[in-house]
Amino acid sequence: MGRATALTSALMVTRAQVWSLAPVAWATALWPVVIIHLAYVNSAGGGHLPWCWPYWDGCTSISAAARSGNSIYLFRATMMPWAGLLAVYWWLASQWCRQRVPQARLRRAWVLTCGWGGTLFYLLYATFLGEEGEVPRMLRRYGINLYFALTVLAQMWLISVAVGSGVLSSWQRRGFLGLFAALIMLGLASLPLQFIVEDRRAVLNALEWWYALLMVGTYALMGRVWQRQGWRLQLLH
Repeated sequence: MGRATALTSALMVTRAQVWSLAPVAWATALWPVVIIHLAYVNSAGGGHLPWCWPYWDGCTSISAAARSGNSIYLFRATMMPWAGLLAVYWWLASQWCRQRVPQARLRRAWVLTCGWGGTLFYLLYATFLGEEGEVPRMLRRYGINLYFALTVLAQMWLISVAVGSGVLSSWQRRGFLGLFAALIMLGLASLPLQFIVEDRRAVLNALEWWYALLMVGTYALMGRVWQRQGWRLQLLH
């Protein structure tokens, strides 16, 4: 009886120390969505930007929403730490690949390399956002472009592992493939549209808002996968 009670207590302690990792992915997705929209509302409310529906009207870019007025302080205080959460997310994603598809070593390495590389370039962008001068402007441009490019590559490798693992439900598989297809289509559409539409800047701004939203959507979907599978962090040796 005493041994059974001790075993039950040990199991309770073990369970108390185990946390679902799905909220990490959901926080990675929700954090930038909330902050960027708050920054836009603050900038527009302060008279620095016009009021509009940026996903349709394209009246402002994400960068302008984040750096206008005192929104830059909100952005730096909240979105710089987000880079740390993003780095943790990519490490967890690589560990998930390792557990579910151990033979996909190369793709797992690319997930982590591209994910962390994109995170570093995001930090470069965030560091110089709001700074004046040609050099900061150039660093911001390289930072944000390489952040988008490397993050999409990391997501491509992660989706490749997830879809090929056989552990996804049919709707999860369709969701990943649909998100990735939408990202590719938006990226390709931006090339001809900037030459054939009258208001080139507004179109590119609107596409940027949708592109960023779809990118974080993959984090949220991966969180749903982790939740459904009951995935917990395990230290691998």
